[in-house]
Amino acid sequence: MKKFWINLLLAMSLTASLTFISCNDEPEPEPFMAPTTQQNKVALLEDFTGVRCGYCPDGHVKAKAVADANPGKFIILCVHAGSYAAPAAGWANFTTPFGDAFVSQAMVSGYPAGTISRIPAASLGVTPQKSGGYAMSRSYWATAAGVVLNQAAPVNIGASATLDATTRLLTVKVDLHYMSEVTGSNNLNVAIVQNKIISKQSGGTPNPDAYEQNHVLRHLITGQWGDVISATGQAAGSQVRKTYTYTVPSDYNGATIPPGGGAVVDANLRVVIFVCNGKVNVLNAKSIYIQQ
Repeated sequence: MKKFWINLLLAMSLTASLTFISCNDEPEPEPFMAPTTQQNKVALLEDFTGVRCGYCPDGHVKAKAVADANPGKFIILCVHAGSYAAPAAGWANFTTPFGDAFVSQAMVSGYPAGTISRIPAASLGVTPQKSGGYAMSRSYWATAAGVVLNQAAPVNIGASATLDATTRLLTVKVDLHYMSEVTGSNNLNVAIVQNKIISKQSGGTPNPDAYEQNHVLRHLITGQWGDVISATGQAAGSQVRKTYTYTVPSDYNGATIPPGGGAVVDANLRVVIFVCNGKVNVLNAKSIYIQQ
């Protein structure tokens, strides 16, 4: 009889353990990545540049100085577009299908040029290259960025990115938390940039034949103007979760430089996320590393 009761108790204990385990089979929801307290904006510089632009390396220097002075708060996106970047014999091709439309919207009249968070230059207290335009000369980037960095962000961004080295599948997860209501269409943009690409560059120092290109826009996973967020998700306190996948190629415009844009080096890739009010007015931005 004693053995019977011992066996019964063991069976009941095992059943309880199995029941406990089965109740916890569901995966835990992933933690929400976006901050839920008020943050200031991160500024986004779109640096319009080209390999045959002799003054563009000075723009790269000035952009880096602003980034160094504002670590984690100033993101550089080098957009190779326009006549100085157009494919030509003996030169690297870092162009994308997106650059010319960005140049047109910014109203660029000379290179290098830049927009700061796609806000009209005059609204940031600096002189635009063209009246009413977004593009400004490189000498104004630091001043314009300072204005943006003091603005409260209406939306906070959290994100992660993972790359499967075998399948080349990149998965980007983005969380948005709205601190205040934003009217009008909101577009979520996810860009891939690459650092440490060596190419010939007019005006490049110390060696114009072996110049290090950084922050090079490679692709926009969400297309030219981004993924439209439902207006119902833009109220104060609203939270939005998005997941994007993209198969990263082995190169862009050809692996050999020149004439191509060079091979993809996974360790040198970054993902830049930014939310716009339509096509302009970057509400906030974030740059993240890719986990492999």
